[in-house]
Amino acid sequence: MYKLSNNSQPPVQSAKRTIKIREVIPIIILIGSVIGGLYFSGFFDDMSIPLLTPTRPIEGTWKTTFATEYTIATDFSSYQLADVGTQDRMVTFTITGTSNENTVNVKVEYSSSNSHFISDSGYVPDVSPMFYIGTIDGTKLTLNVNNEGSIGLPLNQVGSVGEFTFTSTQMQGTWHDHWDGVYEQSVYTATNSLKLMKH
Repeated sequence: MYKLSNNSQPPVQSAKRTIKIREVIPIIILIGSVIGGLYFSGFFDDMSIPLLTPTRPIEGTWKTTFATEYTIATDFSSYQLADVGTQDRMVTFTITGTSNENTVNVKVEYSSSNSHFISDSGYVPDVSPMFYIGTIDGTKLTLNVNNEGSIGLPLNQVGSVGEFTFTSTQMQGTWHDHWDGVYEQSVYTATNSLKLMKH
């Protein structure tokens, strides 16, 4: 009796499993058919997530709300790049789009105050305005030179001029231009200390 009962259990369990699969398969087919129908009818076309492109959040005028300290380094007196002074700057970025959605033109203007330099600093002041090419990667803006030095001399920029992150209203980043030629000069800020608001 015990053996008969034990042998009869597997067929019953197998039947239950078959019934469950038979109930689930039509539901899966129904859901797939509904989603497929909606997709091919264009229902999801207007539901795509908008891409973060320069034409939407970054074009316009951005200004600092408080002065940012810049450190200046030259190799004028020591023949090695060394800090020779500081100055505070109020900065404006004017950003305009180009035919490439990942590239913008950036005009940088500034006014300086509270400048302190050693007597033989050799610092050649940056001109204002300066013009750069901005490359957009998601919410990151990288500034690069536009075929000419910001101080108006035939010097080569070492790397990018600055890297920033932005939202639709705020931008922050690090300025670090570094010119190398007959002599060296670098103008830089502390990490993420340059903060601008969109106007």
